[in-house]
Amino acid sequence: MNDKKIKKRTIIFLTASIVALLIFFILGLMLGRFNIAIDDFFKAIFTSDASLDTQRSIIVNLRLPRTIMAAFVGMGLSLSGLLYQETFRNKLVSPDLLGVSTGASVGAAIAIVLGLSSAFISIFAFLMGLLTVFVTVMISKLFRNGSSTILLLSGIIVGGFMSAILSLIKYMSGDITTLASITYWLMGSFESANMSRDYILMGVVVVCIVVLLLITHPINLVNQGKAEAQTKGINYNFYRGLIIVLSTVLTAISVCFCGTVSWIGLVIPHIVRLIAGRDAKRTIPLCITFGATFMIVVDILSRTFTDSEIPLSAVTGLLGTVIFVIILIIKRRKLNEHKDI
Repeated sequence: MNDKKIKKRTIIFLTASIVALLIFFILGLMLGRFNIAIDDFFKAIFTSDASLDTQRSIIVNLRLPRTIMAAFVGMGLSLSGLLYQETFRNKLVSPDLLGVSTGASVGAAIAIVLGLSSAFISIFAFLMGLLTVFVTVMISKLFRNGSSTILLLSGIIVGGFMSAILSLIKYMSGDITTLASITYWLMGSFESANMSRDYILMGVVVVCIVVLLLITHPINLVNQGKAEAQTKGINYNFYRGLIIVLSTVLTAISVCFCGTVSWIGLVIPHIVRLIAGRDAKRTIPLCITFGATFMIVVDILSRTFTDSEIPLSAVTGLLGTVIFVIILIIKRRKLNEHKDI
């Protein structure tokens, strides 16, 4: 398919996804265990009718913070998945490639065992996620080999170690309530969302997005490998490092506020590439809108169909597997041409 057709299709899907994001954002404010009728919703937002104080409180204090968090977590995880897949030239890697999610889980588990508040749980998760990636990078440097394969293997090693530490913490937690809290955090939830956390999340994600949009050309060159990037005159190691840092921060800030969320960082980049190819100037904006929309839909489903909230990873796992199978069916012709892969 020529570049003009891809560009036109990208514009169409980007426009449609922006509209879908706005629609689902509004639905996220209306739907839940207590549904708000559309006329009551707009009256509560745009008038001061005292009879709608309950609806207004639910919208502003409960659903708005978690819908905003869902949107920006979706952006962060989708972008980090895309960047990891392109940088490591492996379409099967996810945002936890270098162990950031597992490390964040260990940090959260330690905070929960210590009985700390939700704010400290998020801080521990964020810092431990970053520390895990730092250890991964340091281990890869011991081999004095700058290849992506060594870094990938180091991530697997450190991630496995952190998983073992997490299992040990859960085993030694003793109290059933503490174990349940750790397990629930690991499955993901937007239940603790508030505007203070949203401001932090939005600030970090927006800064990372701005930087990524400014370096789309180097990202495209890094995707082509070290030799090609250096031929075109860019500092491959610097930009690859910068991309990994941004991806890690996006994952860590997303996970620390809502727990681990599976599949989104794997599925959304595949959908985006089917539409727009591998040009970062097109895939990054699509990942932003597709990821945000997908996560808002997941949040709506998690709190709508049952009396108790369904963990996010359960919903993303169900949706993600179905979507991934559909993607494989769409791409079956290309897969048949590369049976050795």
